[in-house]
Amino acid sequence: MNLLQAFFIVSGFIISIIAFDIAKRQKFNALHFLVFIGIGVGLLVFTFFPSFLEKTGQLFGIPRGADVLVYVSIIFLFYFVLLLLNKSEKNREDITRLVREIGVLEDKLHQHDHK
Repeated sequence: MNLLQAFFIVSGFIISIIAFDIAKRQKFNALHFLVFIGIGVGLLVFTFFPSFLEKTGQLFGIPRGADVLVYVSIIFLFYFVLLLLNKSEKNREDITRLVREIGVLEDKLHQHDHK
């Protein structure tokens, strides 16, 4: 076993443990849980059965199986960046709405005090 395989094994276990822990605390939805479990299990499967990675590469017409991991990783990174941008935008909209509501309430209080 080389150092990269050891890294993949440790990473696979850590990602799986984190996914179960976050799911137990209900911090994300089922799709995210499945993605994290898939990544964790995929790392373990590809580490212990490297021929499976080569067959997966051939299935997609990619000469080297390891390139499949790179392509899939890039896709998931873009997906999670889009999720983060969406969440950030939603938070911004929520803060704007709250500030407006507080402003309206304060204005009503000030108008009521001056009467």
